[in-house]
Amino acid sequence: MFKNIIFKRLIILILISFSITFGVYAFLEEETGQLDSIPNFDEIIPLVDSNKYSHLKSDALATNQQGFFDEPIEILTVYGTVYLDPESLAFQVVNNNGYIWSSTINENIPGLPNTFKRRAKSAIILESFNTGVTSFALTEENLYESNTEIELTLITNGFHALITFGRSGIQMGLYVTFGLDSIHVEIPYEEINESGVFKISSIKVYPYFGAVLENQIPGYVFLPDGIGALVDYKLTDPLISTNYQKEVYDRNIGYNLVSNMNTFLSGGTRIYAPVFGFVHGINQNAVFANITSGSEYAMINQYFPARTRGFTTVFSEFVYRKTYRQPIDKVGNTISLLQSFSNQMDIKIEYTLLENEDANYVGMAKTYRDYLELESYESQYDSIPLRLDAIGIEKNKGLLFNQTTVMTTFSEFRDITLDLNSHGIDYIIGNFSGFTKRGVTWSAPQYENISRRLGSKNDLKSLQESLSSLYFVTEYLKASNQSSGYNQYFDLAKKINDQLYTYLSGTDTKYLLEYHAVQSIMNKSIAKLSDEPIDGLAIESMGSLLYDDFGSKKYLPEAILMYQELLSNIEKDIALYDVNSYLWKSMDLYYDFPMYSSQYITFDDTVPFLSIVLSGSVQLFGPHANFYPYARDELLRLIDFGVYPSFVVTQKSSKELQETGLEAIYSSKYDDIKKSILAYYDFVDGALSSVIGQRIVDRQVITNGVIQITYENDIVIYINYRETPFTQGSLSIGAKNYVIKDLNA
Repeated sequence: MFKNIIFKRLIILILISFSITFGVYAFLEEETGQLDSIPNFDEIIPLVDSNKYSHLKSDALATNQQGFFDEPIEILTVYGTVYLDPESLAFQVVNNNGYIWSSTINENIPGLPNTFKRRAKSAIILESFNTGVTSFALTEENLYESNTEIELTLITNGFHALITFGRSGIQMGLYVTFGLDSIHVEIPYEEINESGVFKISSIKVYPYFGAVLENQIPGYVFLPDGIGALVDYKLTDPLISTNYQKEVYDRNIGYNLVSNMNTFLSGGTRIYAPVFGFVHGINQNAVFANITSGSEYAMINQYFPARTRGFTTVFSEFVYRKTYRQPIDKVGNTISLLQSFSNQMDIKIEYTLLENEDANYVGMAKTYRDYLELESYESQYDSIPLRLDAIGIEKNKGLLFNQTTVMTTFSEFRDITLDLNSHGIDYIIGNFSGFTKRGVTWSAPQYENISRRLGSKNDLKSLQESLSSLYFVTEYLKASNQSSGYNQYFDLAKKINDQLYTYLSGTDTKYLLEYHAVQSIMNKSIAKLSDEPIDGLAIESMGSLLYDDFGSKKYLPEAILMYQELLSNIEKDIALYDVNSYLWKSMDLYYDFPMYSSQYITFDDTVPFLSIVLSGSVQLFGPHANFYPYARDELLRLIDFGVYPSFVVTQKSSKELQETGLEAIYSSKYDDIKKSILAYYDFVDGALSSVIGQRIVDRQVITNGVIQITYENDIVIYINYRETPFTQGSLSIGAKNYVIKDLNA
């Protein structure tokens, strides 16, 4: 084993020496010697012009499209002079480039009706339910509503407005302050008064800030959809009539009648972070919006021209109440009810004004990274990690008795890791699922005693010593009806209509647990596992699943605090799956990192916003590479985004998993996928081993299909997604390949 490792290190040293002499080095297919025999590795998909990729953008100059308000109030702030319209509370500021940022549209555009102009100028658009009628009719108001009153007070670096809406009588306070390079907007919950029959449904905040008419300004909207997406102003179809709207952290799952929550899916990928932005002139002017409070109940909206009198705009909306269907009998009849209480939140949004080289999605990602204050990590290895998931025991229902299948023992997993070590992969993070007698699917939420059918404690210790790290895979939010450790009458969470959150499969039924049950069961489990020879826990669902516990009157903000507290009390390392931003500081490893946006027809680009934010701070691992349909393209995407490869392995054939809860795993036997593991790993390691623990500082599109990524250690990775070679000056990249350049060489 050690001879192979030394040989691999020698090859790397030779490559680095080559880079010092010539400035570039590329991955050589001859290093693996067997790529041609790997299924899907050399299959080509010529789709670099689709919205799965990033594209070259126009560098056209953005010019001011509107002048200043008539007779504004001028406020002197640390940012500079702010121009405020007292009727609408719209504001304007001028950046260092002389560009006017306005929270509203140019109202002098001919043909715009007054009703639209008033709506577009208004700082707040309020929707409320009329509880005086049985239909709970929705009413929309803006600041131009008759009898609306605004008490305006100038404060240090901004203003405060006490708003009383004319029709609903709802009152709220609005604070807007201006910093050196930012704008802070706040609506405190304690300043909201809804004493009449009208109750707040939602509040839209500065919905036309940065709005663009048709294609008059070059640039784009940034949406935090999946890993990140862009909508180009110049390419926006004026006939698009369906606006974009998504709840932050995915759909709120507590307001439905769905009997199987597995079918309650949102379209496409979800929003992982409460941010958005817009660019007016690439590398010229941009605004990055960060919802710093209230994100649990926030939505991100993008309006397209067909629905907004020709304007494209992006903004946040905050939901205070919803209607829902309440069952009234066992035959399925329901009635419509209104949420009786308000979601409590202090709305806070920070808009950062970006200029020049930071006025793009990369600058937005770096701004968010600075806000989060994520710590850097250091690796003791000079090669990238491989995430290797092993399946131990799985159960399924038999004709008379439940059947147990042992897919991989501790010793067998150890032999797999040692074999990979002998081929030069010495940094392996192992994850073992199905380590109790109930197997992978039926164990949740009780993880206490390790099954002897997997081996002895010495076998487990030997496995742990063969790996860089060993994690046990657990699930603490969902409880299987085939498991124990909880009470099905008292420990299950409920939706607002008193129904249980139920997940049905062919082998069992799972329920979401009440918060107190999650805390109790998880603490007991961790105490039981604390003495086992493992390095950490890989916890499923907690990173991505957010739900209200209406039965116990516990809600989303309390769920987030509970997750954070539980994870902070675990002494071992933590890996989470598909993780929302509120837990990024609580994890050591990020599994199943999103690699795409939703790819809606309205999107023009997929961009790695999330990976730029997290680069150098958290090790990111992609979905299992066992199932890549076009492996080479997916591996290039891993390299582009700074994400490490993952595999799931078993000793036995995956055919043994048919008719179990893991039947979707159709290829996992180590002997069958060994060559793929070696080839895929070497391909990615050849690029990312030179930037371990480094942050991405820039990403450019040279031409469509050719990407340049720059790291803080001055290593540049060039990627050619195209099916033909690319040459530009001294730079030459083979088809579907990459080249690395050391700027210090």
